[in-house]
Amino acid sequence: MDISAERLKDLIVEVDTQMHQNIRTAWKEHRLNDFLKSIGMEELIPKEVATFWEDSIKNGKIIIFGELRIKEREIMACMKNENISKDRVEIHLGYDELKRYNFERLRYNNNYRLILFGAVPHSVKDKGEYSSIIARMEQTDGYTKVIRLCSNEQLKITKSNLKKIIHNEIASGYLAA
Repeated sequence: MDISAERLKDLIVEVDTQMHQNIRTAWKEHRLNDFLKSIGMEELIPKEVATFWEDSIKNGKIIIFGELRIKEREIMACMKNENISKDRVEIHLGYDELKRYNFERLRYNNNYRLILFGAVPHSVKDKGEYSSIIARMEQTDGYTKVIRLCSNEQLKITKSNLKKIIHNEIASGYLAA
C-alpha cells in the first residue's frame, strides 16, 4: 500500500513516540533487554552494570496507596510470609489523606523500591495534567517502579494480588526479601 509523503512523516512521528514510550516502560519495569530482543535489536542491549545506587535500594521500602479490601494486618502478614519486615512497608489509606498526599516527595527518593496502587481518587495533589497520579508516576522520570493492583480489571488491593506481586518482584530479583 502506498501512502503520501505527508502521511509517512506523521507515521514516523507516531512510531517514534510509541517506541520511546515502550523503551522507557521496559526500562522502568526492568525488562529492557527482553524488549530489545523482541524487536530484533539485541545488539543494542546495554553492556553497563547497574550502579551502586540502583543495586542498593533492593531492600528499600514498599509504599501502598488505596482503598483497602483487606485488613492492614493481612497486608503485614503477606509481607512477613515473603520475609519483608514491617518497617519496610508504608500504607496510606483514606480518600482525604490521599487527596492531600505529597506524591512529589517520592520522586528521586531512593528510600522506596516499590509503589503499589489500589483504588485512589482521580483528583489528587501533584497529578498535574495527567489523568491520574498513577499515570503521572508511570510516565514521569524519577519514580521507582509503580504497580497497579487490580482484581476483575479494577484497581483493588486484595490478599491474592498483593501476594502475587510481592512474590514476583522478589523472584525477579527486583525486590530483596
